[in-house]
Formats: sequence, C-alpha cells, structure tokens
Amino acid sequence: MDPLSLIIAADNGAILYYSRQYSRAIEQCRTVLRKDPNFGRAAAVIIYAYIERGMFAQALAQTESWRRLNGEGPWYWSWLAYIYGRSGQLERARRELEKLEKMSRHEQVGSATMLWAHLGVGDKEEALADLEKAYSEHFGILTTLKVEPGFDPLRSDPRYQDLLRRIGLADSNTTGKSIAKP
Repeated sequence: MDPLSLIIAADNGAILYYSRQYSRAIEQCRTVLRKDPNFGRAAAVIIYAYIERGMFAQALAQTESWRRLNGEGPWYWSWLAYIYGRSGQLERARRELEKLEKMSRHEQVGSATMLWAHLGVGDKEEALADLEKAYSEHFGILTTLKVEPGFDPLRSDPRYQDLLRRIGLADSNTTGKSIAKP
C-alpha cells in the first residue's frame, strides 16, 4: 500500500467502517483529513463512522467543516437529515429533508443522496424506492448493500433481499438455496 496515497488510505477507512470497526475507521480518516481537509471520501466515511459510534456532535462538526469548504449542496442537507434522525431529532431531520426535497425541484439530486435523508427520518418505503432508483441508474452505492451499516433497518425487508439477489449479492450456492451461516 502506498503510504502517501490519500484514496488508498480513505478506502482503508471505508473498509474498516464496513467491517464495523468504527474507531479505527475514524482514526484512519482523521489521518487523511489532516493531509487534505477537503478529501471527500474520507470526509464522508468519517461522518458515517461517527454516526454509528453515536458521536453525533462530531458528525455535525465534520459536516459543518465540509460545508465551509464545499457549500450547501445536496449532500450537506442529506447528511444533516441523516445525523439528526439517527440522533433522535426527527423533527429537525424532517426539516433538513424538506430543504433537500425543495432543492431537488430545481436541480438534479441523486438517488443515493435522497436515500440517506430518507433513512434518517426513518422512511423505509422511500429509502427502498431510492435503492430501486439507484439500481435502475447503476449507482455504485449498490456494491455496499451487504456491508453498509446504515442499511441495517432495511435488511429484513423482502424487497431489500430481492434487490440483493438481483444484483448478485445474495448468499446462495449453485442450486439457488440459501447457504447456512455458521
């Protein structure tokens, strides 16, 4: 691994996040952000890792740092909706989602961006619809369906399981039967 490559280091942080090693993911992303505070991949991963650790103040602070560097684009409102929702501030999360929805009337807002906001307010129906749209648009977020902790509230839904199957991430053997987990 190239010790100077920010993308490799940020992706290592993402791997730690997906394997639910949130403290290690945070440290890895902090290292990247010290080298480049505007490195988007590390900024995004650290926000989600903070959320999973229940470190909502830190997630908000990182989101604010991102806003100072990049402005108030769709991801900013999506992150706020997700953070506030996960922290139990549902009314505030809904207000942030409304800002994002208003923005989407005037500019293109990707399905992945809407997905996180809908997850934040606990709207599973809209989140699943966003995933279906992401599927039809071939969004890269689908590669994380099996490992993204933020998708845990959707995992038991048969539509989520069907999406896993359609993109080839469902656990199965050659006969199509489920493989038993140890």
